[in-house]
Amino acid sequence: MRSLLVIILFVMCAPIFGQAPVYDDLFFDEEEGKTYKPIGKNYVFLRSKKGTGGMPTTSSGDSIKKMNISDIILVFTETNEAAAETREDGNKERWENLLATYPQFFQFNTNYKNVCQCVMGGDAEALKQTQGFYVYIKKEEPKPVEMKVEPTVAKTEDKKETKKEEAKKEEKKEIKKEEKKEEKKEEVAVEKKEKKVKEKKEEKKEEEKKEEEETSTAVEGAEETVAVEVKPKRTGYKKPKVSKDKKACRPPCYGYGDEDLNTFFKEQIILSKKQRRAVKGSLSIVKLSLNFDGSVKKALVNGTNAQLNELVTVALKGMDLWNPAVKAGVTVKSEVKITLKYDKSTKAIKPFEIMITPRPNPKCTECKTDQEIFGKE
Repeated sequence: MRSLLVIILFVMCAPIFGQAPVYDDLFFDEEEGKTYKPIGKNYVFLRSKKGTGGMPTTSSGDSIKKMNISDIILVFTETNEAAAETREDGNKERWENLLATYPQFFQFNTNYKNVCQCVMGGDAEALKQTQGFYVYIKKEEPKPVEMKVEPTVAKTEDKKETKKEEAKKEEKKEIKKEEKKEEKKEEVAVEKKEKKVKEKKEEKKEEEKKEEEETSTAVEGAEETVAVEVKPKRTGYKKPKVSKDKKACRPPCYGYGDEDLNTFFKEQIILSKKQRRAVKGSLSIVKLSLNFDGSVKKALVNGTNAQLNELVTVALKGMDLWNPAVKAGVTVKSEVKITLKYDKSTKAIKPFEIMITPRPNPKCTECKTDQEIFGKE
C-alpha cells in the first residue's frame, strides 16, 4: 500500500518538477575578463540573440537536449560605459530566447553564469566572435560491463527428471508457500502488537503534555515552508544603478550590516516567557530573493516549529528595502539565506548564520552606502 501511494505521489508531482523555470527564478554568478576561454572540450557553443522570438535551433543544440547539463555560461561584450546601463535588459533577452528554444537545458542542478568581456575601447567585432552561450555537458562515468556466464548444460539423457521427481518438487513448492503464509501471519501479528505499544506510549505522552501548566502551541517534527509577501515602506530603483568605479562592490545588507539585521528581528519578535520555552532549541530558515533595487521579490520561511515560523513570518512583513548587492559597479540580484534561533544571552530571536548567493569577493565585505558607491543623486 505504501509503495502504491509513493508511486501516485511521484506521478502527480512529475509535471511540476519537469517544468522549465522562468528568467526571474534563475540566479547567476557574475565574472569580468578580457576574453573568455572555454574550459575543456565537453561543451556546445550557441550564438546568443537579443530581442524576442527565441533562438534558431542548431544540430549541435538538438543533440544535447536529453543530456545532463552542468553549466550554462553567457559571454557578452562591453567596450564602453554606456553598455553597462543596458546590461540587465540585454542579458534578460538573451536568456529568455534560450529558454524559449531549449527549455530542456534548464535542469535542477544546472549552474548559470554571466561573463562580461569588459574591454573599454576594445575591438567589439573581434570580441563578438567568442560571444554567446557555452553549454557544458556533465561527464557520465562508464557503467561496468557485467560478464554473463552461461551455465553449461549437460546434454545427456541420464539427467532428465522423471515424473516422480517433478511431483516431489511441486510438493516442496507447496510446502514452502504454506510456510511463507504462516511467516507473513506472524509478521502481521507482531506489527499489530508493536503498533498497540506505540499507540499506548503516544497516549501517555499526550496525557503528560496536557498535565503541564505551560504548553507549547508549536508542532514539532513536521517540516513546513511558508511563503511571505514583503511590502517595503520605500520604493526602489526603476533600473540598476551604475557606479563610475567599475571595481565598486558590496554584499547585500540590511541597514548598515549585521547589527541592524539583529536589531530588526529583536524589535519585530518580542517573546513572552511561554513563547521562549516553546521556541527554545528550534531553528527557522529564511530564504530571501532580492531584486537589483533591494526589494524582496520572494520570501520563504522553513522549519519544524510552527510557532517560531509564524513569529518570523509576521516579522518579515515589516521588513524594509535592503541595500542591494553591487558587483563590478552595478547593482545586481542576489539571494540571502538566514538561519534564526533563540539566543539565551539576549532573550531574543537572532540570526546565527547568513549565506549569500552569488558569493561576494573576499575583499568586498563592507556594507557601504549608496552615496559612497554612486555619489550624490
